[in-house]
Amino acid sequence: MPGQKPQRGRPPLADVGLLRERAIGILLRDGYPNVSMARLADEVGLSVRTLHRYFPTKADIVWGGTEAALDLLRRHLDETDADLPILEAIIVAVVGVFSEDTDEPSLSRARLRIIATTPDLRSTRPETYHGWRDETIAFIARRTGASVHDVSARAAGAAVQTAITESLTCWAADDSGESLADTVTCALLGLGALAAPPGRSTAG
Repeated sequence: MPGQKPQRGRPPLADVGLLRERAIGILLRDGYPNVSMARLADEVGLSVRTLHRYFPTKADIVWGGTEAALDLLRRHLDETDADLPILEAIIVAVVGVFSEDTDEPSLSRARLRIIATTPDLRSTRPETYHGWRDETIAFIARRTGASVHDVSARAAGAAVQTAITESLTCWAADDSGESLADTVTCALLGLGALAAPPGRSTAG
């Protein structure tokens, strides 16, 4: 309108979820180490400064939104039926966490593919892995009456974490259409093979 003063201040906010989805697609397409923040900003149509407002680092683009999963895991473990066997209770809790994932499967798969193929990226969020392991160890210790420092509780918690990590990596590389929850369940049930008689499958 004539005489209207130009607006000052920051530009309108972008949709962070859509912005992350576009950026993750670029990182997956061209390789995480090969894409700078400046290039990402150019491709998504933002200035570098504005992109940094949404994501302080490139790693934050990939990891953003995963922090709440640890709180979800803690809640689901606390809410599991006390009569369930330990491994079954952990499966119920972990599947509950992934069932609450609001991302589209394609976005989750792209995110996990980047994490699985980028060791340097994994090292930027060690607390993510440590947090899941520590919560699992604490749960096992409570159920068994052991200390969280007990080697059996720590070994069991580490085994659960490794099974989850492997299942996420396998699911990210698999285009069969199997759900993430089913893949994680299969991996955790696989731990039962350690106690199964020779020649007997735990997969049914």
